[in-house]
Amino acid sequence: MAADTLICDRMRIDRNTGVGTVNGIGEVWGMAADTWDGVVAQLGDADWEKSTPCDGWKVRELVDHAMFWQGQGASAFGAAAAEGDWPALRASLRAALDDPSNMEGKAEQFGGAPMPAVAGLITADLLVHSWDLAIAIGADATLPEAAAESTLMGLQRLPEQMLRNEQMFGPAIEVDADASAQDRLIGFVGRQP
Repeated sequence: MAADTLICDRMRIDRNTGVGTVNGIGEVWGMAADTWDGVVAQLGDADWEKSTPCDGWKVRELVDHAMFWQGQGASAFGAAAAEGDWPALRASLRAALDDPSNMEGKAEQFGGAPMPAVAGLITADLLVHSWDLAIAIGADATLPEAAAESTLMGLQRLPEQMLRNEQMFGPAIEVDADASAQDRLIGFVGRQP
C-alpha cells in the first residue's frame, strides 16, 4: 500500500487529495443503487404526486430526473441499456464503473468533466435523490454511512461554480461539525437534514 493512502475500516482516503473511496467508485455507486432500489420498492400508487424536498418536484419528476441522469452517466461510460430498463442499466453501469480504464479521459456530455468527477456526480445524484424520495413518501431515509462519507468527500473537491446552480445544488446548509456523514452530505447539497 502506498504511503499516501490511509485506510480506515473499508474507506480508502488519498492523503494528497482527500478523496475517499470504498474499494472504488463502483462499490459506492452500488450502495447508492441499492438504497434507491430499496426506496423505490416502497412506492405506492398514491405516492407519485407527493411533493419532494426538491422545490417544485413531485415524486414522478424526481424519479424521472434520477433515471435520466443515470442514463446520461451510463452513456458517458459506454454502458448500454434500453431506455426504461433500470435493471439492465444498473448492471451495465456498475460493470463500467468497476473498470478502472473507464476513469480515464473526460466526458463531453458533462461539460468536459473528468470521468471520475462524472462517476461521483451520478453517484451523488442517485444517493441524494434516494434520500429525497424516502422523505417524500415517509420511508426510512437512512443512507449507507460509507457511501455518504465518500460522496461528500468527492463533492467537496468539485468547484463551487459547478455545484451551486439551478441545475445542481442550492446553497449549503450548515450542520454541526460532529454530525453524521449523511447529515453533512444532505446539508452540503442544500437540504435540511
